[in-house]
Amino acid sequence: MRKTIDNAEMLDILKDVKLKAKKRQLTTISDKSQLSTEDKFKISLCKFFVQYLNEHKMKPIDLHKQTGIEQSRISEILHYKITKFTIDKLLVWLNVLAHHSPKIREHLHFLEEAMSMPILPVKQAKKLTSDIKKVASEKSRSFAF
Repeated sequence: MRKTIDNAEMLDILKDVKLKAKKRQLTTISDKSQLSTEDKFKISLCKFFVQYLNEHKMKPIDLHKQTGIEQSRISEILHYKITKFTIDKLLVWLNVLAHHSPKIREHLHFLEEAMSMPILPVKQAKKLTSDIKKVASEKSRSFAF
């Protein structure tokens, strides 16, 4: 026998569905062109965790055991749920991971050095960015099979 749903129950169901859709929208990246610089930076930091996991063929639970970072936080990082954390918190966790990865430690050191450098005039900054992209492109081509 089929149960009939009254209007109040139907409204409750619709509210739940809308709430879940809104929550999903807030925690996932849908349109990358609309991301702020802060969000792009968060994504680039999350990539370190994803790459580390892939390179070491680890599961998120293994990363939790190795670093002590909460499993829920690791899941959010690995799924790029960037609205769930701040850059400073992500850097704290990345610092913990750096104790296990010389590669990540080196990248963090590079970030520190870059932040301590003087600000360049726009033309010089554009030239430097262009040169870096060129070198990165050449390196990626040399690793292609």
